[in-house]
Amino acid sequence: MKVQNEMATKITVDTVQAAKSVSAFRNGITALTNSWKANEMAYRTAGDSLNALKSRYEGIGNVIELQKQKIDELKNRQEGLDRTNKDQANTWLKLEKDIQTATRQLASYEAQQKGLEDSLKNLNKQYEKQKKELDELVDKTNETTEKTIKASEAYKK
Repeated sequence: MKVQNEMATKITVDTVQAAKSVSAFRNGITALTNSWKANEMAYRTAGDSLNALKSRYEGIGNVIELQKQKIDELKNRQEGLDRTNKDQANTWLKLEKDIQTATRQLASYEAQQKGLEDSLKNLNKQYEKQKKELDELVDKTNETTEKTIKASEAYKK
């Protein structure tokens, strides 16, 4: 499932880069968002919180990259316009509004990713702590088992 999603993501991004269409960027962002949300839900359903967070983090990272490309494309379209011409001035204003909206969305994605980064760090710390505790428990269990075997052998003799 993961390989298919990665392939779809890469194909979507490449298609968007070739098309250079704002609606294609919008559709690509929606597709990427749906993809990481589906992966996250699958991991959560399986009880794998760590991979669910990683999937969301990486997915938002892909959306951030596509959002930056969208902003660059909007700015490129805006550059060639003559604002003294009424139609082109209106187009320039519409593009400016789209740029501001896309920039706000980008800031939101980046804030989400930062929060997820902190959550991942905390979850990894918790994982390491629990792994250490489990390793200590296994060591103690092995010691107890060895002592029990020795005591049992001594009793048999």
